[in-house]
Amino acid sequence: MEPLECPSFLTRLERIAWEFAVEAHGEQRRKFTNEPYVKHLERVAHTVKKFDGTTGMVMAALLHDVLEDTPVRPKELEAFLEEICDGTNANAQEVLLWVQELTDQFIKSAYPGHNRKRRKEMEVQRLGSVSLPAQAIKLADIIDNTRDIAQNDRNFAKVYIPEILALVEVLKNAQPFRLYLLACYEVQKALFLIQKKKDPYPVEQPLPEPEDQFPASE
Repeated sequence: MEPLECPSFLTRLERIAWEFAVEAHGEQRRKFTNEPYVKHLERVAHTVKKFDGTTGMVMAALLHDVLEDTPVRPKELEAFLEEICDGTNANAQEVLLWVQELTDQFIKSAYPGHNRKRRKEMEVQRLGSVSLPAQAIKLADIIDNTRDIAQNDRNFAKVYIPEILALVEVLKNAQPFRLYLLACYEVQKALFLIQKKKDPYPVEQPLPEPEDQFPASE
């Protein structure tokens, strides 16, 4: 894999979490763009930070897929977080909790008797009851995934977007509210896109950038 450069917006502690994520995800790549998987994690972390996320939340955003998609187990992650958070303002147990809350529970291997539709319904119900910081990170994850899938796989988007519509609805208490609005904007834009046979956003009439509609505080 090509050398990766740590984003400049990350603090020292967040950078250590980034390095852990890079090592854990190894050669994994995004399905449609073939970019290193960590680029998705960086975008999620950047959105979390832009919308007032704490250092712990940014760390959880960078690590949110390690328990789901890598060999890393909770005890290993806990030991890592306890070591790097010692003497800092970040709480290792909070970060661990958020990563665990963001890890899909109703997966096919654990619930083989349920089809995808039922598993997603159960996951939506679960995510509606997780902590508010985890919900905010999930919104940032939804924003990046929705943009990616709507742009690159219209067929899968027809399955994915209705699922995400239901999920966004149960995350409406996440803070800040403008992050929720941005997620709604991206999902509705994607829904509109997949319902049209041709590009609904001609170059001469572009949609406003989400950051213009829902500016984050500096």
